[in-house]
Order: sequence, then C-alpha cells, then structure tokens
Amino acid sequence: MPGDGDNTPSKTDIAANRAQSSWFRTPKPVKRLFDKSPLISYPANKLPQRKSLDRRRNALYIFTQESDGQHDLPSFNPSCLKWQTYLKLMGTDYVTVPSNNHASPTGSLPFLMPACSDTQSALDAIAPVPSNKLQEWASKNGGSAKEEPGNMRYEAYMSLLDHRIRNAWLHTLYLNPTNFAAVAQPLYIDPSTSSRAARYVLSKNLQAAALAEMLKTSTSPVIDIDMLYRESDSAFAALSQLLGEHEWFFDEDAPGLFDAAVFAYTHLLLDNGLGWRVEDERLGKGLRDGRWKNLIDHERRIYQKCFQ
Repeated sequence: MPGDGDNTPSKTDIAANRAQSSWFRTPKPVKRLFDKSPLISYPANKLPQRKSLDRRRNALYIFTQESDGQHDLPSFNPSCLKWQTYLKLMGTDYVTVPSNNHASPTGSLPFLMPACSDTQSALDAIAPVPSNKLQEWASKNGGSAKEEPGNMRYEAYMSLLDHRIRNAWLHTLYLNPTNFAAVAQPLYIDPSTSSRAARYVLSKNLQAAALAEMLKTSTSPVIDIDMLYRESDSAFAALSQLLGEHEWFFDEDAPGLFDAAVFAYTHLLLDNGLGWRVEDERLGKGLRDGRWKNLIDHERRIYQKCFQ
C-alpha cells in the first residue's frame, strides 16, 4: 500500500510491464536474421562537391550538351545563352557546366556558383547566384559591367524580346510538332531518361508549361498563331531599325546586356545545326531572307567576340 515502505511490485505491475515490453521486443524470426547479418553503421557521406571542376573558377550552370560544355560553346537555350554571352562580354572568368532545371536552387537555369578561394573549405556555404542577380554580381566581382540605359525606351525594346519574340520562340520550339520532334526532343527530353513512358510525360509537361507561359501575356484563352508570328516579325523589324548602321544597340561604344539578349535569339534561329525544319521557319524568317541583314552582322560580331 502507499506509504507502507513496501517496494515489492504487485502482480498487476508485473503483468503491465511484461505487456509493455512485448511491444518493443523484436520478433524471433527477425532477431535470428539480424544475428546472422548484423546492421553496420557507415560513416556519413560527404556533401556534394564540384567534382573535376576547378573550384577556384566560377561555374555557370546552363542547358548545354556535355561536349559543348567542355568547349564552352553557346547554349541552345535563349535565357542561358543571354547570360553566358553577357558574362563573356563583361570579361568574367567562368566554366560552363551542363545542367537542368531540377538541379537549380531556383528551379530554372542559368545559375552561377562563385569560385572558392584556396583557404575556403569545400563544405563552406557559397550561395548560388540566380539569373536575375547575375548582372549585379558581375559588377561587384571584377567584371567590367557597363551600366545599361535605364529609361522607358530601353525597357520597351527589351519587352519585345521578353514577350513577342519569346512567345513565338516557345510556340516554334515546343508547340510546333515537327520542330519539337526535331529540336526540343533530342535537346531537352532524350538526355533526361531512356524510358519511353517518362519521355512522353516530360514532353507533355514541357509543352503545357510553354503554353502556360504564352497565356500569361495573352488577353485571350486561345492563342492566335498568325498574330503571334506577325508580332514577332514586327519586333525583329523594330530591333533592326533600332540598330541601324551602328555596331551595338543604342549606339553604345561596347556591347551590353541588350546585345546579349538579342544575340541569344538571332544566333539560335540562324544555327542550322539545331535541326530546324524549313517548312516551319516562320519565326525570324527575315533573318534568313536578308531583310534584317544588320541583325545578322550583329550576331556575327557577338559570336566572334565571345565564342571564337
């Protein structure tokens, strides 16, 4: 009884303890199995490192093929190529690394991993630089970044690239069946998996994402394809008129971010190696028929400056 000083457990306590311990007792067949093959605790894996890369150099993660990345050739993705070109124009030292959106901290490419000094440990936390911070990062880390015109005229012309030309690009690459099979499939889908079922799902997801992006800037739930290409055509014509007989856009002494952004589209549209289908080349047709020769010359100047 309580307070008697008798610590001998009662039969009820003993039964309760046995019932409780039975819940944590390993079944005999399982115990015999682990007696024969005991668990071994291995040391923790090291955190991922940039294997085979010189950590003393910046690494730009972009869409590119393995062989192209080793030779720092232009990316086949306009957004990646824009920043790849811009960093070259600014004199930033970096190596390109083939990657995909799933490997990006922000869910999209490109992003840059800054170099580590010799005194920094491989486990030191180094924040990746997303694309919307690359211009600022380049200006603070030794690049010769020039100040872009921050006026409404500059923004208006940049919007032609970000909306009219980009939307036509999305339709041409992802929603045009022949170009999707000839260009997008081998570049974005096939390297990801060998499973036919997985490739089918990835293809549908990629096409749905492209359509969703196009609808963001559309006033209608239905895309007017003819209007889409007329607007992209007028956008290229406006860019050609803006450039005129100047070497660089806005009559600057040296190329900048806007030049890189234009080059990202003109170079890819003029690149026959991507496998564009001739019967579906409505986007940028004026580049190929010579109407916008000054844009072709501009593309060649940027290419020679950055990739030759």
